Amino acid sequence: MQNLPVELQLQIVTFLDMEMILSLRKTCTSFSRLTHDRSLWLGLISRMSHVLLRPLSESETATLSTLQLERLIKTAIHVEQMWLLPRKDSFLVKERCDSDDIENSIPRVRYLAFVSDHYLLSLGSEGKINLWKINDVSAPFTAEVFVTFASSTWYPCAYHLNAAGSILAIALTHVELVAARVLTISLDIDGSSESGPPLLVIQGEFSIFPPQVIRAIDADLGLALLSNTALSFEVVNWRTKAQATIALRANDLGDLWNGITAMRICGPYILVFRMHTVEAYPFPSHICSGVGERSDILPQLTFRFPHTMTYRRVSLTKTTCIKDDESEIYGLSALANDLFHGIFHFYVKLTVGALPSLSVLPLGVRPMAVASPQFNTAPLLPPLASPAPFGIVQDTRTFVSAWALGDYGRRGIWVTRSRTSMIRTVVAFTNPPDVSNTLEGTRVWSNDSLQASVDSEGTRLINGQAVHDIPLQDDITVCAVSDTTGRMALGSWAGSITIL
Repeated sequence: MQNLPVELQLQIVTFLDMEMILSLRKTCTSFSRLTHDRSLWLGLISRMSHVLLRPLSESETATLSTLQLERLIKTAIHVEQMWLLPRKDSFLVKERCDSDDIENSIPRVRYLAFVSDHYLLSLGSEGKINLWKINDVSAPFTAEVFVTFASSTWYPCAYHLNAAGSILAIALTHVELVAARVLTISLDIDGSSESGPPLLVIQGEFSIFPPQVIRAIDADLGLALLSNTALSFEVVNWRTKAQATIALRANDLGDLWNGITAMRICGPYILVFRMHTVEAYPFPSHICSGVGERSDILPQLTFRFPHTMTYRRVSLTKTTCIKDDESEIYGLSALANDLFHGIFHFYVKLTVGALPSLSVLPLGVRPMAVASPQFNTAPLLPPLASPAPFGIVQDTRTFVSAWALGDYGRRGIWVTRSRTSMIRTVVAFTNPPDVSNTLEGTRVWSNDSLQASVDSEGTRLINGQAVHDIPLQDDITVCAVSDTTGRMALGSWAGSITIL
């Protein structure tokens, strides 16, 4: 083979998988040089696109070195193969609180999130912010304290990473619920820390009034979204102090208990997740220049879940946006739990065009108590590697305390306990590589037809794999997932945080 022209050698090597390429590299110097060729790894990334979280554009791959391309595909394959395997090792990054009144207090960890896959963020209920810098998956796990913050008067309640991935914004509310403040942290995204220790910088303040709760912020636009009651919500620009109150739709008395669980800005719309509905409201154009400014008048859009379903908390992925000359399509996945029906995974699609529309498409279901009559279930496609974990979870009557999706919606977890068990179990699952490509022919929930099982092709069963057991006393109330690294974070009521 060494007598062949280099071009032919490369052509032959492109048919090998990654492990065989790395083995070939060790045979001799000439093959070592050959396996470091950039075109070889570009071709491998193209062939192995199903293990990547999203397709990479030519402009993105052009900025990556050969070593970075190799590391990218190595990490993606490693995470795909180990994701559903048992997690034997766990790493405690924060000890539990031993306060005497902990049983009567609220959970010590309110939010957990992997930020840019290199950081773990914890927002505490007692005015505490912790940000750890975590290492690459190719090395033994380490977590280095990057930022800590504690206050007896300001409590953190929301966060947002800017589009560039360099600024993390955190919103805090005053203990007396009279004011809100936004802090920012500059992240070390290029791997250098020569600029000195990170600093929390106050970017803005604004007034709030009970019972307002900050549901979301946008670091790029300088906006905060606040829920008032089940009747309205507020949009505030903390830079200009402009604000607007938007009335929520209330078609019947049941909507008085249709509280807000999450919010997201999607172009000219504000997407509002409520306990029984998903709604889209036109963005008030005077709040922020360049957002919501249109010549036409956009309608309010509403999707109502089947009447037996109630979601009190929802985990959302990043928002994707596809634009062309005629429309803008915003999409994101969501994972929610209904106490009586189980875990539901769905995709929200907001189309902004000549005829704006909002649709919610069911992707998967995992019955936890009484099986929902709305769905037939069909097994998901098998994962890339055949795992050998504890086995597929066959739960029928369990309690789910926490659940989360990764930023790209490829992977998710939930923490569950059956009625007779003395342990809690972490359950992991995998979604198809590109959710948007799996929706063709999927039955859509609608107000006209509440039955999602009308077609022979029912909603997929989420085949969760048990990957870790936790003692019953460790009451897990919040969790997080990193799609890129495959790591999981668990936060307990008592304040401990564990990485799997």
